[in-house]
Amino acid sequence: MARLLITCAGLAAITLCGCASGPEIRADYDRSADFGKYRTYGFVAQAGTDAGDFRSLSTQMLQSAASREMEARGYQRSDDPDLVINFKGRLEEKTEIESTPAPYYGPGWGYGGWGGAYWGGYGSTQVTTRRYNVGTLVMDVVDREKRQAVYQGGIEGVVTKEMLQNREAAISGAVQQIFSKYPFVAGQSAPVARTDTKK
Repeated sequence: MARLLITCAGLAAITLCGCASGPEIRADYDRSADFGKYRTYGFVAQAGTDAGDFRSLSTQMLQSAASREMEARGYQRSDDPDLVINFKGRLEEKTEIESTPAPYYGPGWGYGGWGGAYWGGYGSTQVTTRRYNVGTLVMDVVDREKRQAVYQGGIEGVVTKEMLQNREAAISGAVQQIFSKYPFVAGQSAPVARTDTKK
């Protein structure tokens, strides 16, 4: 159950990030692979996002989103696929500590009016601690015959409560952003120029 919760939170967090810079997306593919021979796809029997022996809700959402992306590129789902897709996810708690000088009361707050010197006040430091979660999702597209990855994409971003409340949309958005870096369509060897909607 703990693994399932971590996976769900991590996957939901990494898309539509509320911070100004947005989520970080990384991807690469095997330049020696002949993508022109790939026309069908499927999924690994035991996904990295599964908990135990059953297919988790997160895995079902991920596979549904990936199917939409693959079929939009001309691939057909098959029980004997050329490519198989796997997902892995994690959630990490991070802490940010910020120190801010407190107000300093300068000369004039002492007893000057009574013959004494003007004494300045003593400043101090205010420390603010902020805890937040960072989710990471990684997708592998594997040549089933050779049993080696030909594409890997990942996305990382900050978790928000809104994302957890609308997990399916968040997961779908994360998968879409990873696929924005996937430069191939079914049966074509040369990469296709794609316009990324999100960086």
